[in-house]
Amino acid sequence: IPAYYCDACGHMVVAKEAPERCEKCGAPMRQDEDVLDTWFSSALWPFSTLGWPEQTEDFKRFYPNTLMVMGFDIIFFWGARMIFSGLEHTGQVPFKTIRFQGLVRDEQGRKMSKSLGNGIDPTIIIDKYGADALRFAIVSGVAPGNDVRFSEEKAAAARNFPNKVYNACRFALMNLDGEKDDQAEKSLADKWILTRYAACAREVSAHLDNLDVAMAAQKLYDYIWSELCDWYLELAKAALYGEDPSAAAAARATLAEVLEGTLKLLHPFMPFLTDSIYEYLPWTEGSIMVSRWPSPDKVYEKEAAQMERIMEMIRSVRN
Repeated sequence: IPAYYCDACGHMVVAKEAPERCEKCGAPMRQDEDVLDTWFSSALWPFSTLGWPEQTEDFKRFYPNTLMVMGFDIIFFWGARMIFSGLEHTGQVPFKTIRFQGLVRDEQGRKMSKSLGNGIDPTIIIDKYGADALRFAIVSGVAPGNDVRFSEEKAAAARNFPNKVYNACRFALMNLDGEKDDQAEKSLADKWILTRYAACAREVSAHLDNLDVAMAAQKLYDYIWSELCDWYLELAKAALYGEDPSAAAAARATLAEVLEGTLKLLHPFMPFLTDSIYEYLPWTEGSIMVSRWPSPDKVYEKEAAQMERIMEMIRSVRN
């Protein structure tokens, strides 16, 4: 700590450079023997990184911030210190909301540590299964604030989902002709998936607004795996490979709209895969991460209900 004391007269000074003599009495000065912990500087992070104490453009724009996410184990070490440091130095609380999340533990529920030797190197998991699979494995199936148990098997299982997404998009791109012609009359299946896509977008957005990331991921998983891939893509094949050009055009337009929007909804959870596929869409430009968040409004409740009854009949026949 850069604080210096004069034992002769009791004078104390804080300075970047160590004073040779006491400015009051001329006696030697000694430096404080204590140290500041790492959280001392971390507490200054919300504003010190933005050019404070200068009133920079970054400081004006980004302070105070909106959301801070941290583990529950550092509420006092970091959260509380950022708040009182922000109040002291800027007069403002550094953020409006804090979301406390759980810790990533090993498959037995133990905290990962060097002494136990139970830590998992994320770079090894990424090399084997991909960064998106690791990201989705950690975020899915976790209640807000609860710890998550992680094992390599979980990442291996999560890899099936990006593979499913990749294959579905590959099929779609093979059948798209470069334009989103939305003039053709939609089929029952087209109207059903557009309605389900709109519902998924609303629910995912609501969950993210409530900071319930796991529920948003689960909703996307169910919609993409079951409704989009297992049902609609199979139903669309009849129109795409059929002899009715109008039905094929409607299926292509529907597929294009739903595919683009679904990639955007999935992007926060699988950023690399979605950005890579987005670049191949013939009508898009730039990165998906700076595109507009989807808010679809095509809803066909009556037709969707009819389609659900047909699907239920198909399930019964299969059973």
